[in-house]
Amino acid sequence: MKFLEELRKNNQYPIIFIGSGITQRYFNNAPTWEGLLKIIWGNLYDEEAYYSKYHEIAVNCKNKQDNFEVYTKLATYLEKEIDQAFYEKKIEIDGLSLKQAHEGKISPFRKLIANCFENLELKKEMQEEIALFRKMLSKARLIITTNYDTFIEDCFQKNNQGIKVNVGNKGLFTKTSDYGELFKIHGSIKDVNSISFTEADYLENEKKSPIVNAKILSNLTESPIVFLGYSLNDKNIRKLLVDFFDNTPYENIDESVSRIAVVEYDKGENNIVEYISSTEKEGVYYTALKTDNYREVYTQISRVEQGISPVDIAKYERVFRRIIQIKGQEKELETVIANFVDISSLSDEAIRNKPLVVAFGDNKYIYKIPTYADYMRAYFGFESEMPIEIIFKVLTLSARNTPIPFKKYESQIERMLTQNISEKDREKYSHRVIFNKERDWTFFKKEAQGKLTKELKGRKIAQETPMNLFISLSENEDKKINYILAHIDEFTKKDMLVFIEKLLTDGQRNTFKTNYRKLFMAYSLMYE
Repeated sequence: MKFLEELRKNNQYPIIFIGSGITQRYFNNAPTWEGLLKIIWGNLYDEEAYYSKYHEIAVNCKNKQDNFEVYTKLATYLEKEIDQAFYEKKIEIDGLSLKQAHEGKISPFRKLIANCFENLELKKEMQEEIALFRKMLSKARLIITTNYDTFIEDCFQKNNQGIKVNVGNKGLFTKTSDYGELFKIHGSIKDVNSISFTEADYLENEKKSPIVNAKILSNLTESPIVFLGYSLNDKNIRKLLVDFFDNTPYENIDESVSRIAVVEYDKGENNIVEYISSTEKEGVYYTALKTDNYREVYTQISRVEQGISPVDIAKYERVFRRIIQIKGQEKELETVIANFVDISSLSDEAIRNKPLVVAFGDNKYIYKIPTYADYMRAYFGFESEMPIEIIFKVLTLSARNTPIPFKKYESQIERMLTQNISEKDREKYSHRVIFNKERDWTFFKKEAQGKLTKELKGRKIAQETPMNLFISLSENEDKKINYILAHIDEFTKKDMLVFIEKLLTDGQRNTFKTNYRKLFMAYSLMYE
């Protein structure tokens, strides 16, 4: 399973191309192409007449072995016959009246096709596999299907997810996110006139196939493509593969087969037999995955995990774009992205390693209040500076007797206070200023000395760094910090700063004990 293993290893959401074989696999009454023609034919004529008409058409076909040409010509014939019979009241079509067809310009022929897929009967024995199929769909960068039915959309609803559905030609020309969208390129039963079935329909599809390919190719560098539910005898997939292969940027077979996989149904085959294959005439190379074990295929694809699903990526992108478009047009767009650094300046490596959060919304409420440790790391220069608005929020939201250094921000805050700041926040800040003026670093040193245990009181500093003391002392962390605070002026500024950085970055000390906070405060007062 090299292809699937590489997919998982590279952690790439694939493009999933789904054909009619998937619907037939999971529904008892899902018709084949010929089966659908026979059902429609039965509304007018008997079965014997079908075969007569089939051979009449086949005789005049260029390629007498090509079912595709016969089927599309049969469909063309049936469209005319069904539409005429409907308007002459020779047949009735469920869900469609003469008035509806006329006023809504609804095709009776295509409505009849849609009705064949309205009440598909799910195979109960396939429920577990279908659950895996649904999970796999949530990991698809894009889903493209030639199916008319709503099975894919229903799967997302079962997952409590929505997916943007693009139907026919309209979907190919609309602005999309390239993530988490479904393209129904041959139409949908929800829009009966969009259904492609006749010779003219498929000629039109050929005209727009470059658009389909462009959509796929634009994403192929980041996402391989997997075909499900297609037979290699299917002219649609052969044409897609040829067009696709002709336009790929890859120069050798290995590159092509690493990006294109076709899952071939092999009844009873429990293993996934993987091999390099190609179309006979066209020479299109791809990875064939021959199996009846679709569960394993779905499971492997489902293991791709990027932290957020393609559907969610698409959802947030659409919202973001809408906000920008609306506010931008009104010339009222403000930057409401909450960050401590210029995100656009981040390197790829920084993006990989930083725990980034990007938020957007009403800028009155968008504040992301940092933890105490975040604030201190920024204050001492271990991380990028925070916006002064965020700093002010930290100071006003913290209890006024909590030791938090802010002296280096005082001039900026004073300028802020000339703006529209609430009286409540002004009062909180004033209390903090008063509290801090009543204390200097010696206050915290003397307080710590008074709390020293007998053992620690008798210990003398002997040219040791605070880091070494912290490691060597046998007491608990709180007592260690108290001892170092009691001797804070006996260490160098450099050694203390190294120690403080270690405390702030090591471990999960998001909530620091009082002695830690006093140590940081005393240090800041000593050197500011």
